[in-house]
Amino acid sequence: MSTVSSPAAAASRTADERVPVLLGTSAFGQNERAFPVYDAYWEGGGRAFDTAWQYGHAYGPGCCERTFGAWAKSRGVEKDVWVLAKGAHTPECLPDRIVPQLNESFERMGRDDAALYMLHRDNSAVPVGEFVTVLADLVERGVIGAYGMSNWPLIRMQDAVSYARTNGLVPPTGVSNQFSLIDMVRPIYPGTVSANDPQWRAWLADSGMCLYPWASQGRGAHALADPDELRTGPLAECWYSRTNTERLRRAALLAEHKGVSSTGIALAWTLSQPLQVVPLIGPRQPEEVRDSLTAVTYRLTEAEREWLENGKGTMPQD
Repeated sequence: MSTVSSPAAAASRTADERVPVLLGTSAFGQNERAFPVYDAYWEGGGRAFDTAWQYGHAYGPGCCERTFGAWAKSRGVEKDVWVLAKGAHTPECLPDRIVPQLNESFERMGRDDAALYMLHRDNSAVPVGEFVTVLADLVERGVIGAYGMSNWPLIRMQDAVSYARTNGLVPPTGVSNQFSLIDMVRPIYPGTVSANDPQWRAWLADSGMCLYPWASQGRGAHALADPDELRTGPLAECWYSRTNTERLRRAALLAEHKGVSSTGIALAWTLSQPLQVVPLIGPRQPEEVRDSLTAVTYRLTEAEREWLENGKGTMPQD
């Protein structure tokens, strides 16, 4: 198996703009569950997948990466997939763990490249320059196409860009934090960070940094039969607020008006932001994949986005 010194065959490729979403692989550590979902995404034109060394770790280290690799090999599409890989998760969020974990991810997936690689968490005890130096070197050597950070606070992300530019290194090109129509009230997992606030939005718009938001459709909240279930159901701890409940209601109304699903409206809201954004989606069934792929063709007006988020005025009736 190749090590991280191997050339990255996918370095020059980008995610297919016709299907501007990445399919998450974190829920699939078994072939029988994963393959129908991946097939539906591929048949719908999707080519970009979100992977991570940590996915499925509690059930069997590496199971999700191995399952994804097995699917790609069985379908003969190893060289056609666009892969976002992540690693160096807490408690191993350290510069000297990046290369070993990336090697292990490549071994599990049966490949020797990743179009984009991200640190899965931040470690504020480590100067940003130490992370950037390792990651920029991987790009320079052709091991990965580009790099970024996931679940990083804004100041650390800004420092990483500044350090790279000051020292003549390849800068990060993406960040993967939580971002959706409904706000993450409390972190879903330890160390997870949202980019859904005015400071983040302004910086993303000004910098041109690409946002790869996870839980971009509210982690299933828009599929609730009644928005009031958000207060008492399993999503309550991380997602319940009166503001979020009202956003669910408005999304359902606009969805009915447009003849689409509420979950589709949530994805359209994310895709319609005045930012460079490529959402991560997490459907569990083929029909959910097809629903999301239908929604990627929708774009909302500024008035619709504002009404969904803030509820000012009446629902746009275009």
